[in-house]
Amino acid sequence: MQNLFKPKQALLALALALAPTLIYAQTQSGALDPGFGAGGKVTTDFGGSEGVSSLALQPDEKIVAAGGAFINGSSAFALARYNRDGALDAGFGAGGEVTTNFGGRYERATSVALQPDGKIVAVGQSVLGLFNDFALARYNSNGTLDASFGTDGKVITDFGVSAAANSVAVQPDGKIVVAGEANIDGNYEFAVVRYNSNGALDNSFGAGGKVTTDFGLLEQGFSYIDSASLAIQWDGKIVVAGKTFIGGGFDIALARYNSDGTLDASFGAGGKVTTDLGGPNDGAFSVAVQADGKIVASGMANVARGLGFALARYNSNGTLDASFGAGGVVISDFGLLTQGFSNAVAFAVAIRPDGKIVTAGRAFINGDFHSALARYNSDGALDTSFGADGKVTNIFGGESEGVSSVAVQQDGKIVVAGGAAINWVSDFALARYN
Repeated sequence: MQNLFKPKQALLALALALAPTLIYAQTQSGALDPGFGAGGKVTTDFGGSEGVSSLALQPDEKIVAAGGAFINGSSAFALARYNRDGALDAGFGAGGEVTTNFGGRYERATSVALQPDGKIVAVGQSVLGLFNDFALARYNSNGTLDASFGTDGKVITDFGVSAAANSVAVQPDGKIVVAGEANIDGNYEFAVVRYNSNGALDNSFGAGGKVTTDFGLLEQGFSYIDSASLAIQWDGKIVVAGKTFIGGGFDIALARYNSDGTLDASFGAGGKVTTDLGGPNDGAFSVAVQADGKIVASGMANVARGLGFALARYNSNGTLDASFGAGGVVISDFGLLTQGFSNAVAFAVAIRPDGKIVTAGRAFINGDFHSALARYNSDGALDTSFGADGKVTNIFGGESEGVSSVAVQQDGKIVVAGGAAINWVSDFALARYN
């Protein structure tokens, strides 16, 4: 089966919905919403093997999901739009579905964002020739490519060797910020690119629209890093999160940039922060900024036996927030007591207006990977009012499944998306929880 969850160069991406203070429905928290799809779940088959990497919520409550589709030996960007009840939106593309090919050998969308005018920006990668490149596409609200963007709605950005775009956000002025990683002189570094609203590189950002940042190059002689997610602060500063190999293992890595692309010297050490959670396999796959300016990164960390969901919360200066969890860090296992080990990774995070934190990913339970969801109180404790002691697993009932993205609706309901293998073929999979 084509693995459509999180291979290297196509980690997760973030779709974060920030909503005003709300009154939440008095329904069972953590239960599937029967008003969405079939019993709270929706799967969509493009005719091959597919999975969702990212989702975004429109103001009219329609849901846009983006990922990859592998059909008849060819891969492409794949997007689907759903009405609020989970039905495919017939006014988008062909019956609610759109696929886009850039002419490369391997292509997929890793992140999606919405513009205020309703246009949709999807980013990812395309292997053109020997190497990966940043790939962007912009769509009109009906799913057609926007001819005013790039070349016939598409933009390819190369860094000379390999590069992959993993996250996208749209600034209030309409400029588009994309984060990923790039091979620079044999070293993998954070790569951040900003585009004008027409798809041209923004020359006021970095060097010709591009910024690269190494981690550990001076200390160990090389840089090896994955950038998975970005978030834009209210002041226009850009936070990028991922994982880096330092000192014999992987650590969480964050960088914060000023609006011109320079590293923000008020954050961490010269604009960079690394966090070792005590094991060899720490990393962040998603980042979000709270209303108070604190930064939440979610991902993975070693537990007593295996891997668990990891959350780290940082003050605005990059120091760990001691009021959160144990010294700023929370690690949650899945299945440790029942099967003797845990193998779980959180690929996405979203912040509710009440300060609770929702993470989503996958966990290995009873012989297969299954989707996993957890909700935490604002102090990092698991919210025991949600699911089973704060956790939900095995959402879709497939042979193998995982969740790559999570967002919170204005009514407080939680939408998750990823991929689920039914009869060992993966489809787009979405679920909505009360």
